[in-house]
Amino acid sequence: MEGIFGAKCWRPSRMLGGLLASLLVLGAPGLKAQEVAPLNQVTVPDVNMLGLLDGTGNGAWLDITEPERKEALQALGKALFWDMQVGGDGITACASCHYHAGADHRRNNQLSPGFKGGDFALDLLAVNQALGSPHYQGANEAGTEVGFPVNEPHLLALGWTPDTLDGTPGTGPKGNPDLDINDVASSQGVRAGTFTGLSGDRVDYALLTETDNGFDAIFTTPGNGIPATARRVEPRNAPTVINAVFNLRNFWDGRADTFFNGVNPLGFRDPTARVKTYVAGQIADEKLLIPFSALASQAVGPPLSDFEMQFAGRAFAHIGRKLANATPLADQTVACDDSLLFSLANCGESGNGRGLTESYASMIRDVFDERFWGDGNGGDVCLTVDDSQSPPALSQVTCTEPRIDDFTLLEYNFALFFGLAVQAYEATLFTDNTIVDLLAGGIATGIVTNGAGRRAITIDVTGMPLETCIDTIALNNNAAGVADAEQICAAHYAKFISPAAVTGAESGNALFPVDPGTPIGGCMDALTCGASPNEVAAINALLSIERGVGRFFAGATACGVCHFNPEFTGATVSALTGFGAAPAPPLPPGQLRKEALEVPMERMIAFNGQAQVYDAGFYNIGVRPTVEDLSLGDAINGVPLSFAKLREAILLLQSGQDLPEPLDETAIGMIADVIAGGELLIPTSPTDLTPKVFDLALACGPGLVGNDNARGRRNGDPNNNPNTNQCIPDIIPGEKILMNGAFKAPGLRNVKFTGPYFHNGAKKNLRQVLETYKTAGHFSTINFNNLDAGMRIFDLGPVDEASVVEMMETGLTDWRLATDSGKFDHPELCVPHGHDPETGQTLLVAIPAVGAEGHGELLQTFEEQLDGVPGAHSLDELCTMPAIADLNGGSLIDVPLQPVAPQ
Repeated sequence: MEGIFGAKCWRPSRMLGGLLASLLVLGAPGLKAQEVAPLNQVTVPDVNMLGLLDGTGNGAWLDITEPERKEALQALGKALFWDMQVGGDGITACASCHYHAGADHRRNNQLSPGFKGGDFALDLLAVNQALGSPHYQGANEAGTEVGFPVNEPHLLALGWTPDTLDGTPGTGPKGNPDLDINDVASSQGVRAGTFTGLSGDRVDYALLTETDNGFDAIFTTPGNGIPATARRVEPRNAPTVINAVFNLRNFWDGRADTFFNGVNPLGFRDPTARVKTYVAGQIADEKLLIPFSALASQAVGPPLSDFEMQFAGRAFAHIGRKLANATPLADQTVACDDSLLFSLANCGESGNGRGLTESYASMIRDVFDERFWGDGNGGDVCLTVDDSQSPPALSQVTCTEPRIDDFTLLEYNFALFFGLAVQAYEATLFTDNTIVDLLAGGIATGIVTNGAGRRAITIDVTGMPLETCIDTIALNNNAAGVADAEQICAAHYAKFISPAAVTGAESGNALFPVDPGTPIGGCMDALTCGASPNEVAAINALLSIERGVGRFFAGATACGVCHFNPEFTGATVSALTGFGAAPAPPLPPGQLRKEALEVPMERMIAFNGQAQVYDAGFYNIGVRPTVEDLSLGDAINGVPLSFAKLREAILLLQSGQDLPEPLDETAIGMIADVIAGGELLIPTSPTDLTPKVFDLALACGPGLVGNDNARGRRNGDPNNNPNTNQCIPDIIPGEKILMNGAFKAPGLRNVKFTGPYFHNGAKKNLRQVLETYKTAGHFSTINFNNLDAGMRIFDLGPVDEASVVEMMETGLTDWRLATDSGKFDHPELCVPHGHDPETGQTLLVAIPAVGAEGHGELLQTFEEQLDGVPGAHSLDELCTMPAIADLNGGSLIDVPLQPVAPQ
């Protein structure tokens, strides 16, 4: 979870108002904190539900889906997301790396070498070994436990050079693994191999490689055909998909673009991407740039990754051919009360509860406009592909069976269907029912009364933050009066806490101590019950969490300056475009509001004191040396991932200058034409979807703007700055761009269950995350010239730090997700969990199917998985899917077959 807790960028949130943390009970000091809006005040940028895809919304967009098939698109996406057949090995689904609160908490064979920095050797433990708590007990130079061993002074002593002033990463030799580790805890995918064709079954034809640098393994008595290799492990930890719909871009490095091109993750960065259509009897190209669709862009990446889901060489059209007429979720159990798939589940009298009753082709034809899949009369359009040309040339052929080298239009466009469907499903997975939302006024309803007779004060608390309730019903302003009001309001709000809620690991050290794991849940029906069954503990937890909110946003940490609320990240659609942002709170008469920037790039005074430009929402926070992973500073196909670097390249081209290696002048020139032609369009607002131009705009942060008006701020204008204006509203070619080693700041909701943390999975719990920030990151000297501006050294003291951890761990958890209930239910899944050390068989563990009622126990945290503490998804239940696993959970399909040569 790169960016957790305080990757700070000095961007003002539109919701930074004043929340008075009422801590007068027991004489606790008051604290002026920042106001948090509830998430339900942010419009989910879901182009499916907004009606942008099917034309039912208020605005002019070309229809892609059929009207009023929104839920059908979600159901299609849920099936595809959880379907193990998508993987070339017949085992790996999208959900295999996102089955647990949208993330992955496996520990066997989950370690990857520092590939991004050119290291192919593991140091922490050997290939196919299991992580445990001892591996996360490394200390920093001050002796504080921080997770994987990390030691900047040791690297400096070995001769490491710091990043240069222009951002070029410093370098140095590998450290002593007892002191410093560059390994990454991530997610295992497939074994290395080469795709050779479709088998007609769940496993593709492929040849496995005999060796795989970084993943070579020794098995004592390898099974027939099993090579001396382990499943590959991704070079970055898998972030959660929960609430990812709010992000403007996805993946750690932002390569999953906000504009989905229907073909690959690159969006407008691939100016040649086209889907195929059949119009007026002709095959035609159609260029798509669907806005706010970073989830769709992300979804089509892993199925073609030879680290994650495929054997090298497979195209998305092959996935379409494989799945079009397959039984969705074949052999996987689907709960009959699944929240989305119930009507498709195989639950009739003759059903066995496994798979769905409609084919993927049927579901696609039902949802998508026919120009993408048919001949206008419901029939197939068949194509032959000439791969000798670039891009491949298509021509229509007669549909005959068996088809060997031909594809139907539906199969060829499968990336379009897959991306938009998975996005539609994932867009439902937002969590707006947390204790922080409750404190902010997003959940509690009903009537609260203080006093009796003529002095009684009665209010309706609907939409009212807890502090407003307290301030409104207090009969007087002295300590006793406020304490009475606090008790009445907190007791009422406590009834609305999810019945499943419990306190977190550090709750016993928070301001109002409650033992860890104490139930604090409220009522099943808060409006009819008299009091919370856990009222005392719940009130104490509410007040500690409120204290944590205050300290989270306080000046000592300023965590919330970039972890914007309500999403708790600044990398979002609302923060960077203004679309769907929570309404600003009312201000007193005559008071002016500080303007929000709402642009994708900003110039600011950086950590080294220099004016520099960065992509908003992406930060280098010194988790590891910059050179080990450039992230946003990288380029794909000669096109920078950084908006700022791309804008600079366009300006250089327009001025007639040559671009430096490895930038591709042709591709960037085509992208410049797309932008200049106004092709990047986003909807105007949630209620007016009329397209407007998305601009790579730049604004300036504090210290670089001003109006020479020394009296303005004294007159109450928060937007006045007496400095001389130094803001040039565009990139200045040659200026320093903060991009190397910068990672997207994720949201913090449900962070209790999404460990291990950071892009390298190097932290097992939130205390270790906090310790990283207290020292301005681990590599503030080596990364100095690329480090985020807001990193700082702080110490809140044990009580306030515990309150912050409790706010993140308990206050930001949606307990529906913690119990896989409601929209968070799912089909059965069997996930790889390392290999049998003797035979090399993949060991498969079960994630049982669960329906809308959820399960009775909470999800495990990653730390609990390391320590063997029971919980849901404990990974100790063997896979029992027919024809997939043997009685010991060993995979029966580890070795792909080869086509039989014709006789």
